[in-house]
Amino acid sequence: MRPLLSPFLACVTIISPALALAETVPAELDPVQVTTDRSRKKLSETAPNTTVVDRDRLDAGPAGNMADAIRYEPGVSVASDPNRRGNAGFTIRGIGGNRILMLIDGIRLPDAYLGGGTAISSRDYVDMASLQAIEIVRGPQSSLYGSDALGGVVGYRSKRVDDVLKPGARIGGGFKGFGASDDDSHGATASLGFRTGQIDGLLVYTYRKGQATDTMGRNDSDGFARTAANPQDWHQDNVLARFGWQPGERHRLEFTAENFSRLVDTRLLGSLNNARTGLTPRAAQVDSQDAKDRLRRQRLSLGWHAHQLGPFQRLAATLYRQTLRERDSDVALGTETAWQGRRPVSRPGTLTRSSHAFTQTQTGLNLELEQQFDALGASHRLVWGTDLSRTDSARPRDRWRTYADGSMTRLIPSPRPGMQAERYPSKTFPDSTSDRIGLFAEDDMRFAGGLVVSPGLRWDFYRMRPQPDLAYRNANTTGQTVNRFRDSALSPKLGVALPFASHYTGFLQLTTGFRAPPFDDANTAFTNTAHGYTILSNPALQSEKSRGAELGLKGAWPSFDFGLTAFHTRHSGFIDSVFLHEDHNRVQFYQYRNLSRVDISGAEARMAWRFAPGWRLVTTLAHAQGEDRDSKRPIDTVAPTTAITGLRYGNDTYGAEGFVRAVARQGRVRDPGGFRAPGHATLDLSTYWRPGKHMTLRADVFNLFDRKYWHASDIRGRKPGDRALDRHTRPGRNFSASFELAI
Repeated sequence: MRPLLSPFLACVTIISPALALAETVPAELDPVQVTTDRSRKKLSETAPNTTVVDRDRLDAGPAGNMADAIRYEPGVSVASDPNRRGNAGFTIRGIGGNRILMLIDGIRLPDAYLGGGTAISSRDYVDMASLQAIEIVRGPQSSLYGSDALGGVVGYRSKRVDDVLKPGARIGGGFKGFGASDDDSHGATASLGFRTGQIDGLLVYTYRKGQATDTMGRNDSDGFARTAANPQDWHQDNVLARFGWQPGERHRLEFTAENFSRLVDTRLLGSLNNARTGLTPRAAQVDSQDAKDRLRRQRLSLGWHAHQLGPFQRLAATLYRQTLRERDSDVALGTETAWQGRRPVSRPGTLTRSSHAFTQTQTGLNLELEQQFDALGASHRLVWGTDLSRTDSARPRDRWRTYADGSMTRLIPSPRPGMQAERYPSKTFPDSTSDRIGLFAEDDMRFAGGLVVSPGLRWDFYRMRPQPDLAYRNANTTGQTVNRFRDSALSPKLGVALPFASHYTGFLQLTTGFRAPPFDDANTAFTNTAHGYTILSNPALQSEKSRGAELGLKGAWPSFDFGLTAFHTRHSGFIDSVFLHEDHNRVQFYQYRNLSRVDISGAEARMAWRFAPGWRLVTTLAHAQGEDRDSKRPIDTVAPTTAITGLRYGNDTYGAEGFVRAVARQGRVRDPGGFRAPGHATLDLSTYWRPGKHMTLRADVFNLFDRKYWHASDIRGRKPGDRALDRHTRPGRNFSASFELAI
């Protein structure tokens, strides 16, 4: 228990002297609204496990991507691949990937394709400049959002016309230009809003262009020992259009269209394997390899919102369609090594082209209703509704080779003896259709004295139907059975909030999580001849589940507030790839299975002290540890203990802030011989100046003292002797600046 208490003791030490002065500075308003609990509460009324990164926080730094946006959120991390892929997805309290539900305006965002457990596709497909806020809810949340909310929810809220128009204005907008040195990026955002009579509209366009994010590695040679980032050029743009019609005081129709696209060109110098690099090729020699990655996410939605309609305080219905299309194209030149009988044959001058895609199309309907009434000695705020969706997922793969004599083939010979050639086109899993039906209800019951009891319950039905075709059979060379899957689950929740002693509120939350086997894990049947492995499908997969308990305490004074949380979560039935055996041809066989029972426990603390007009001191702390109860091994996806302290000063004309981010050494890793990220501390400084009423200039410096460090999420599975370890270091001292003009 001692490791969980120490963060509390540290925070109490910080909090104690501030309490005595808590009444000396005028109170600040609490305008921040939280929507991820579907009841639109003020942030001050929510449990401490919920945080909001608002527009002011996003504007205070170069929030160009998801990792920038949560820079000062301890316990939340984003893994990054410096070779090619960039940011993967969020990890919250040690749970990541598709086990974190991501939403935009209440609509489920597409999944990432995790081929073999690594992020082959990214979830960094939302432009931060188009957002009003980001809400982060830690812990299982399936009682409201169903499957995939196993470890938490990240909810994006995109901008609305009121975020652009000044009060009373009929037309307005803004322009913002920005640049950053860590990836040599630059770009601009332009926004325009209007309101006339019953009609209003908003248009936000953002363009960004940059290169690979810097590392502190200095080896820029070709081959696996390279520690500098691969040469890369990328550009992306995002368009958000929103049009509203309000025919009466109680009704509003809103149409939203969004298009996000990114194009990335990478020279994969760190993957070359040839005589020039001084490496002995195991299977084939690669002299050059270039990658072109394309991503496009498109969203269309039509929403109806009403309030004070009959017995309902609020009604909201959203019909949507969203598509994600990713295509990774590679061109490699080298020498093919293949086997003819028992004799290896080399063919120099072989040009290999590949084109792999991941597509996902979602169509759905969300319905929410809110009622307020008095009964059983309490005032009730009942939120209930349904989520209906259909998701179609596909992973088409194609590859062809052109030899020096001009011949071409889609039958790729194996570099290993005894293995048959790969036939293209192929698919690692069959095209799959997933249907979801969810019914939910949550009641906030407020009793005399301020006690709030919030029971919630959700029923989910999940069905996945595969559609195998010839391309899938080309990859499923072992002739495995394709299986349909269906499951249903009840996900209860209980929340209790008890105010006491004027300034304090205690919280208790019991939550549950549920995740059905996804499209890829259930029916992946694939043989990779180049690397010598086969993945077998598993018809016996079951859903993953989690149960969580949290105790929290909040305190609020006119000039001071804090929040403390202790939590324990038990996850069961995690789906993971398991090694089965190796055959006489040294081909390794794997299968996705329900494995571990994982316990994750920890504590989090945060406080804000407004000790003088314009001044604000903030401190946050997160500590957690996890263990696989079956193998008794630690869970190294849990971030090391992190403390962040920031001092801010600001007024209408100028301001500045400094943040110290201190991270403890990674003490526990799953592999006892694995690399452990050293502890580190970095200092960031930011300032702004408003020379005119509508103009803002900002400048930032990050990692001021040029510290060399790693994020633990980036180096999982690495060995201390890995020659390319420095390729995963974060940037040294780097700068950013922006210019913003409001019209």
